[in-house]
Amino acid sequence: MKADAIATRMSVLGRALPSRVLLVDDDELELELMADRLEAAGFEVACAANGEAALQLIEQQWYPLVITDWLMPVMDGISLTEALRGRGATDTYIIMLTMREASVDYERGYVAGVDDYLSKRVPDAELWARITAAFNTLALRRSLKEAQAALEQAAAIDPDSGAF
Repeated sequence: MKADAIATRMSVLGRALPSRVLLVDDDELELELMADRLEAAGFEVACAANGEAALQLIEQQWYPLVITDWLMPVMDGISLTEALRGRGATDTYIIMLTMREASVDYERGYVAGVDDYLSKRVPDAELWARITAAFNTLALRRSLKEAQAALEQAAAIDPDSGAF
């Protein structure tokens, strides 16, 4: 069975995730510049000006990666993250990209459920590395879920004895 689990993992890692990214920021210029850079790198990009607009887009289509600012009108990035995690969205990787850099801000972001927290001052190379890591992490999460499902189907446990 171990070989089957490994084969499942490798098949998942070999399949590309949709390269969709949802950018959420109320700064139109920053949103446009980031969208242009991501599109030039081959990503399909959607944009939202606040968390509420982002949730509406997410209801229509799944985005593997959400990159959100913290401070926005209507619904901020923390509230967006809490709403997504409250819905059980563990298959979406969330990067908080914000000007807020205090230790307490990082803690608040991670408590809300962000997967990664970056300052907007981060060098481009670091941002691209984190985006790559996000998609790799999502592929591994998907692989783990599929392997667990395969193991549950293959390994029936006798409820009385606990034996396979």
